[in-house]
Amino acid sequence: MQNTGIQNLNHLDLNSGNKLKAIESPDNKKSSTKQLQQKSWMINLFFKCPVIGTCLSLEEQKKVLKKTGYCTKNLSAFKIHQILVESLENENDISSRVDTYLNKKFHREVFKYLLIDESDFLKEWRNHFGKGLIEGIFWVAATRSDLSTSAICSIFGDIHMQMHLNSEQNRKDRHLLTYQQEENRKLTQRLKEVNQINRRIKKEKERIEKELVDLKRINLSLGKEKNHLEKELSEWRKEKAVQALEAENCQLKEKIEKLSGVIKDYQQNLKLLENQNNKLLSKFDSQKEIKGNLRKKSENVIKCCHNLNQYDGKDTSLELNNKHILIVGGITKLEGFYRKLIEEKGGIFEYHDGYMNGGSNGLENKIRRADVVLCPVNCNSHNACSMVKRFSKKYERPVNMLTNSSLSSISQSLFEYQKSVII
Repeated sequence: MQNTGIQNLNHLDLNSGNKLKAIESPDNKKSSTKQLQQKSWMINLFFKCPVIGTCLSLEEQKKVLKKTGYCTKNLSAFKIHQILVESLENENDISSRVDTYLNKKFHREVFKYLLIDESDFLKEWRNHFGKGLIEGIFWVAATRSDLSTSAICSIFGDIHMQMHLNSEQNRKDRHLLTYQQEENRKLTQRLKEVNQINRRIKKEKERIEKELVDLKRINLSLGKEKNHLEKELSEWRKEKAVQALEAENCQLKEKIEKLSGVIKDYQQNLKLLENQNNKLLSKFDSQKEIKGNLRKKSENVIKCCHNLNQYDGKDTSLELNNKHILIVGGITKLEGFYRKLIEEKGGIFEYHDGYMNGGSNGLENKIRRADVVLCPVNCNSHNACSMVKRFSKKYERPVNMLTNSSLSSISQSLFEYQKSVII
């Protein structure tokens, strides 16, 4: 907003000072005894835009306008700024309130800097400008009537270039903010994924801990069994049959090794079969879902065909008299039947498929032209139905949300519309 106001003053020759001298009044020259403060509508033309943008926040600008009877609710920030800047062309209720408000807001700066010498004032200006604290002292600079042309040019140049620098910094800040928001989104997604992994790890840990407890219990039982067997073995070795038993034990070990190999092969085959089974189950679920969708579509088409067979098209009492009838959604393959029904009854047929992928402008334009709108809810998305209701209300068009898209439902709705128009 501030840059716009400055750009409109590019025609001023700040180096020559000719325009500045044309604005100054002899009555405003510095006297030897005191200095006078100008009113807001008397300040130099090129100071008016930056004074409003720098010395008043957007909320303060709204506050001033509200006190003069303006409703700022639907006004853009630029429009508010424009009204205030234009008010400074002469004395009026708005410019007077601006003058009073800024003098009250910056009364300390006015008291401190209004009457000091120009050289001291410029030192204070540069000091404040370097710190970025220019609002109050800039108001004093704009309203002082005794500043020289060179001082005014210097102050205006500082303000003008600062606006450009601020604009560049704002663009960088917005770019950085967009980048940081995207990084934050990525980090949030990554955190979500990590949390999911942690939950899976926690469940797996709990499962392993449970298995460990079971294994410890089994190990304890096996230890007892081992001790028992060792005791029995010790007793058997004392007997003469120990050699035979050892031979038998060797045979059993060989048999166990063979069986272990067989078991390992069975386990591998079992794993392969389980993988195949999972794939078949997944394929079965997909086929089941496809079958369910096909059944629903078939039932819908059969129902519509049944309703189509019930409708004989001989409702001679229906007269549409060139009314624009808009049908939103329905079954696309029945569009020709919809058109025939409406045009044979003297109506003008309009159709929209109900899809919102290309935006809502097409639907809105059709509803604006229509005399009555029919919307089967069983063939439209919730978003499409909401759009139909909103645009119909906006353009005050009668709308009927039908439970199905059959010709009999369309015909019955048109009868009801015709009766309401006649009544």
